[in-house]
Amino acid sequence: MHNPRVNKNHWLSLAFAAANVSGVAMAQAQPWVPNNIPPPTPTAPPTPTTAPTPTPTPEGTSTTDVVPATAAVPTSEVEPTTSTAPTDPYRFKPVKPKPKITVDLPEVLTTPTGYLLPAGILYSKSSLDTGGGAATDLRIGLGDVAEFGIATTDQVRGRFNLNETAQRIQPYVTASFRLGVGENRLFRHQPGMTLGFRKSFEREYDDHATRVAELTLVASKHLGDRATLHAGAAFWDAQVRSLSDASNTYVLHDQGIKNQLRAFGGVAVKATDSADVLIDWGWTPEFCYTCTNQVRLRAVLSWGVRYNLADWIRIESGVRVADIQNANLLDAQIFGQVTFVSRRIRDAIDSLRE
Repeated sequence: MHNPRVNKNHWLSLAFAAANVSGVAMAQAQPWVPNNIPPPTPTAPPTPTTAPTPTPTPEGTSTTDVVPATAAVPTSEVEPTTSTAPTDPYRFKPVKPKPKITVDLPEVLTTPTGYLLPAGILYSKSSLDTGGGAATDLRIGLGDVAEFGIATTDQVRGRFNLNETAQRIQPYVTASFRLGVGENRLFRHQPGMTLGFRKSFEREYDDHATRVAELTLVASKHLGDRATLHAGAAFWDAQVRSLSDASNTYVLHDQGIKNQLRAFGGVAVKATDSADVLIDWGWTPEFCYTCTNQVRLRAVLSWGVRYNLADWIRIESGVRVADIQNANLLDAQIFGQVTFVSRRIRDAIDSLRE
């Protein structure tokens, strides 16, 4: 006899059994995941690129249309990036600093020194004195071993006889060339030494033509940081010729070496960092047109101060006694000089070599 309760329980048991079998089958179909994987870090949800836009329909209702985002088009341009990585120190050639050049001047006040101008250095000096004299000097250094210059001097004088006062013959134009070696160049404690030659162009004045020449050998030495000593010898020659009488010609070298050779020197003391005290002793020719000895050398004593305003400009002032051997102070003059030193030519040469 058929029992409906039994049939109902029978079908329920079959349903539970089928559910258990399907659950086991689904579990076996899933891949194995290890249990020691850390949970993912929660991140903020991505910002939607487009927002839903309500679009009205003809019936008055609204639907939501999503506008698809435009895909980025790849390009070949590289976006600039800011990097904090250190740069290569050898990528660019380092600029070498230019060595500082020390320029020792070629004259104390009126006498030469044993120092030459460095190569490419241009030197210019202009001077005036209370007696109305004016002089200029322009020089350039050649290869650190030589020096060439053109100058005018107001120290050469002339007179007709001993009873007259000697007058300046100016402008008296001279050309000079000096060569030598710098201090400590050959050996330790070696002084700076120069051999110089100066010769004038013939100058016609008071119906006479005159010219002079001077050969000098001088040594200079720094004594510490505050003093410099200069000492040398000069060998002079001169000629005076009458323009109205061609037979009346006098030359100094006919009078013997003792009348041509003279010693000279000077001292420079650095009193402050910007001022030097200078003293020098030199010689200059004087012409006497009707005297027995028509050419004689006069001793000149000078002392003064050099004010170093900068590396390229200096101001000098002092006293010059043109005939100190006769103690003639009435003929002394107060003078002023301005000296310029230019490095432009040397800098241009260095730039061409680089």
